[in-house]
Amino acid sequence: MKEKTVDARGMLCPKPLLLTKEALRQLPPGRSLSVLVDNYTARTNIERFLKDNGFPSRTSEEQGIYRILTSGASARQPLAQSEPKEGPRPSGHVIAFRSDRMGSGPDELGNILMQAFIHTIDSVAPLPAGIVCYNTGVRLATEGSPSVEPLRRLEEKGIPVLVCGTCLDYFRLKDKVEVGTVSNLYSILEVLTAAGHVLYP
Repeated sequence: MKEKTVDARGMLCPKPLLLTKEALRQLPPGRSLSVLVDNYTARTNIERFLKDNGFPSRTSEEQGIYRILTSGASARQPLAQSEPKEGPRPSGHVIAFRSDRMGSGPDELGNILMQAFIHTIDSVAPLPAGIVCYNTGVRLATEGSPSVEPLRRLEEKGIPVLVCGTCLDYFRLKDKVEVGTVSNLYSILEVLTAAGHVLYP
């Protein structure tokens, strides 16, 4: 079986995923696809995408380079323009946490307000269709944050919580995530675009 290779080493999210999707759309019958990435976030994003769309795959690693191989034959329908299952499908409001503080005043006050806001979300109807965390907002979903439990309650109610993997890498918090799905900017953009409106606390 002939193999096509996508070399996405050194590329930041969401470029590796976008290149993978495009390569799969153009892949001739009988060809396999090999994707090379050099960071764990890109690896998990691509693996999740392939799994969600019925593409069998296997991953190997050598000297920090991940090689994700798929046959290109999906057990499901051909790729549409929008496949990831992470984002909310029904139109509704989405809450975007772009900071771990609320407002632009003193940090202490901003932290107090943010915690009060998050603890109140499940008391107000309607509930959000989704929650995204990026920039310093990813800290809300990590070890030691008082926001973990209220975010987990929302997740248990079926509300997806997406946490930016690039931001986690930047702050070196990837191994500290306690709630939500480590995601990518492509999926986060899909969620924000599908929202009826977006709240930025």
